[in-house]
Amino acid sequence: MGDKTPKRSPSVGNKGFSPVALPESPAAASPQKNLTGFPRTVRDLAADVYNNIQMWNDLHIKGASVVKEIASIKADNPKDFPGNLECLINELYGLVQSLRPYKDSLVTFTAQMRALEKLQRNPEPLFLSLDIHSLTNLVEKISEAYEAEFNVKNFVLENISYAKNKDDAMCLAALWTYQTRITNSVNLKLETLLVETGHRKIT
Repeated sequence: MGDKTPKRSPSVGNKGFSPVALPESPAAASPQKNLTGFPRTVRDLAADVYNNIQMWNDLHIKGASVVKEIASIKADNPKDFPGNLECLINELYGLVQSLRPYKDSLVTFTAQMRALEKLQRNPEPLFLSLDIHSLTNLVEKISEAYEAEFNVKNFVLENISYAKNKDDAMCLAALWTYQTRITNSVNLKLETLLVETGHRKIT
């Protein structure tokens, strides 16, 4: 391993020394760009998960702006339904419908990972430290969180135009904006998935 290889002290003899041999994963033995088989498939799925979430985030940000406008209108005139409110609700509806395929895709990615898990029963790490079962669980937990968040956003869509007062309107807008179902734990799972599959460098 060159000059960086730790050197054994001359005062320590070989007697009784038994090195531990760690299994090398297929991904660790091959450069990431040359991956094949299960590692390549899982790495591609991890990229799909990340890209899906980035598209989700773009729509989420647009929706946050829309619900803020709706809440402002409802705060001023909670019993009125002006024409611009209808336009904003239609825009929010379109955003929710655009989010649906990304939520559904995450469910599909989980199913694909479960299928791979049934085929790959090797308990050894697929990349750095996690086996296929652990990687699948990461994708599943991420998917469950975004499915729950989609349901929240749909709830906001169905109720914000009927908010009875300013507090109700602002509360519903906050539900959309803060994405409470997508916790720090969920974000950490995504980062773990990306690091494990080589899409993120370990820092």
